[in-house]
Amino acid sequence: MKDWQKSIYYISGKDMDEVKSSAFLERLRAKGLEVLFLTDPIDEYAIQNLTEFDGKKLQSVTKEGLKFGDEEEVDGKRADLYKEQFKPLTKWLKDLYSETVEKIAVSSRLQDTPCIFVTSQYGYSANMERIMQSQAFADNKRTQYLVSKKTMEINPRHPIVVELLKRSEESPDDDDTKDLAWILHDTALLNSGFPVSDAKTFSARMYRMLKNGLALDSLDLVAEIEVPEEEETEEEEDAEEEDTEEAAVEDSSDEKEEM
Repeated sequence: MKDWQKSIYYISGKDMDEVKSSAFLERLRAKGLEVLFLTDPIDEYAIQNLTEFDGKKLQSVTKEGLKFGDEEEVDGKRADLYKEQFKPLTKWLKDLYSETVEKIAVSSRLQDTPCIFVTSQYGYSANMERIMQSQAFADNKRTQYLVSKKTMEINPRHPIVVELLKRSEESPDDDDTKDLAWILHDTALLNSGFPVSDAKTFSARMYRMLKNGLALDSLDLVAEIEVPEEEETEEEEDAEEEDTEEAAVEDSSDEKEEM
């Protein structure tokens, strides 16, 4: 552990590939911090009863309230400036997302990712929600009471977030701006290990964004392709000529018999 490190960090997930590539590790990796990888389902149950070890608190990197211990006074001032600068965006996003998000906050854990979803300290992680919902006799109604409310954390240095701040101030009622915000929301859910609640709506937004990216006038279907009329082949023409000749021969034979 680092000399200034106050907590033991851990992250849970379904397998090693998932946790190793998680966006939650960006700032910890940059600081050179070690993180425990918990990939067995039993780990989620055990960690609830193991809150500290050797005087060090165990801290999930996927939950709110993440602190590193090396923060300086300038970091606190910078965080306050970012919070004030992005207040119009956080307010606009909260109004747009409504009850799907508990709150919007400026993140201190992100490095390259525009935004991510974290859960409360005592709520279920995304991995725990997946485990509970996959139980054979899972009670969805009971599980909903234990599902943690989610906080979206935004990266104030990411160009997507900076541009969205600009658009939220200049054209907050624009449909494209709202679509961009919702796509950011749903992508952050997937990146944080949560499922998208409405896949159909998510797909419709993505198609509209593809339409704009491809500079299409509309998504109306184009006219059906016309099927060309079939032309007779040489073999078919030869066969018809043979049939005509045979019919003519038969007619002449009939006439001779009658005479």
